Amino acid sequence: MKLHWSVLIVIIAGLICGICAAILFLPERVETSSSPPRKAEISASSNSTPPVVKRVANEGQGQNLDIPGTVSKDILDAAFSAKMDWTVKAGTRVILVPHHLVAAREIASLVSAVPKPSTVYLVVPDHFGACKTPFCESPIEGEHAVTGLVPFLQRAWGTDVKIVPIMVRPDATEEKMSVLTSTIIATLQKDKDALLVDSIDASHYQPAEVADFHDELTQDVISSLADKEVRRAEIDAPAVLRVALRVARDLGLGDVTIHTHTNSLRILQAQISQDSTSHFLVSFAPGEIKPQQDVTLLFLGDMMFDRNVATRSKTAGSLDYPFKKILGQENRFFRGQDLIVGNLEGPVTDKRLPPNKGNVDFMFDPKILVTFKKVGISAVSQANNHTYDQGGAAAESSRQKISQVGISVFGDQVKDDEAHALTIVESRGRKIALLGFNTTDNPLDKELAAQDIKSARQKADYTIVFMHWGNEYQAKPNKTQTDLAHWLVEQGVDAVMGGHPHWMQSVEIYHGKPIAYSLGNFIFDQDWSTETKLGLVVGLDLSKQGSGLYLYPVRIDKSQPILLTGKERQTRLDYLASVSDKSLSSQIKQGVIKTINN
Repeated sequence: MKLHWSVLIVIIAGLICGICAAILFLPERVETSSSPPRKAEISASSNSTPPVVKRVANEGQGQNLDIPGTVSKDILDAAFSAKMDWTVKAGTRVILVPHHLVAAREIASLVSAVPKPSTVYLVVPDHFGACKTPFCESPIEGEHAVTGLVPFLQRAWGTDVKIVPIMVRPDATEEKMSVLTSTIIATLQKDKDALLVDSIDASHYQPAEVADFHDELTQDVISSLADKEVRRAEIDAPAVLRVALRVARDLGLGDVTIHTHTNSLRILQAQISQDSTSHFLVSFAPGEIKPQQDVTLLFLGDMMFDRNVATRSKTAGSLDYPFKKILGQENRFFRGQDLIVGNLEGPVTDKRLPPNKGNVDFMFDPKILVTFKKVGISAVSQANNHTYDQGGAAAESSRQKISQVGISVFGDQVKDDEAHALTIVESRGRKIALLGFNTTDNPLDKELAAQDIKSARQKADYTIVFMHWGNEYQAKPNKTQTDLAHWLVEQGVDAVMGGHPHWMQSVEIYHGKPIAYSLGNFIFDQDWSTETKLGLVVGLDLSKQGSGLYLYPVRIDKSQPILLTGKERQTRLDYLASVSDKSLSSQIKQGVIKTINN
């Protein structure tokens, strides 16, 4: 019996829902993946060689697995009938596949491209706490990553293929995993026909457009075999990916082929716009290991934690209140990028000093910095017209307080010298220079700014300017803004972000460099108009090949930003396209602008 591929997709979606429902109603559900390991058990395991390590070390001692199938014959038939004609390069020893069966056709395509191995070492996440040690090989019956993938391996290579399943706990450290990883490396070196099949699902619980941005970092980590950086990736099982990348690195498998990068919502052609899972299907063959190329940054608009924002947080009993809705499930929206940068619209201090400017006299409780660290904010700009609200001494004290908690700070209300304007942040071996300038109440000292930019470019791989400028409550930048933005690009900066107007303003590409003139509000209390309750979060991906500007409209509900999806998102993107360069209209409406360097 053959099924049309569109029918298969519907069946797989139903299957996944059924598996999830069955898991939810297991009578004796074991620890969840977030449960910490019991110290006594892990400690005890370290005194002897785990059985699975012995199995791996005994080359060829896999087993013909007879597992209660969670994948029907009809689905397997349809997936293998619809598979794509992929090829893998000679010497491929490691492949990476998802266990999310919406990607059944893609899984079938990759495993079918690989010659039958002597033994398969199948490394998957331990989703439900079956392992009482950092990794184990049983019980496998309740682990859908095993029961879902083994039928594909057996269909591709025969039911007699030897398989060693290995489940890895999510909290398994590199140190704990080193014995297993080293054993797999040694075994693959001895048995040239053995294969490591590693399984992760990438971005989780996010709209597809957010997953696309998070996956930029994941793809860079995979392509460069950056096993030390897997914790930065927004994926379901960093410890599992670390195994694949460490094995590939030690075996010199630097020729990395990403056969496809998919997303569940796009495969299903779903109308819903949230809760996607993305997938990478990858093979690793002998070749030179490439360095990491990209840096990814998430830019937030104006953040103000006084007035009604402070009152609302106090009523809610938590300084985390403003971030509650934007973080998403498992705080994943703020994961998966190198840096998160925002404009902090005032000083961090516990004393309000004269003269009091009334309703626009800002000061923020220093405890808010604990929240910043908790949610993952990496750097904040103090280049704005409220930094000196409590005086120059308080402004300097604010910088010190921010730095003391490990958050980078840059920019000043009036000082444009390098010591105040510039900070350099390092991530994954790349140095990113962040410069902040404010022109709302004093002109930019271009001579100093040019020196700052020159110094930044000498010290860092990428240079980004965060401006505070323009007229409030305007949808388009004024000529002073555009002239200055162009001048900054001509000085050699890689991107320009802006704030202050409290409205989202147009975006532009100038000489191949992205400019977002105003991100508008991110956390504020300007509830009195539609536009002040709408803002823009920008994901910026930079590499030597070009850039990507990912556009995420937000709505601010009682000082809580909410990521817009579906029709609301599209309405805002259409509006942004209408006020921006017409040549960018189609890209803006799609939510991402890509550039290629000459």
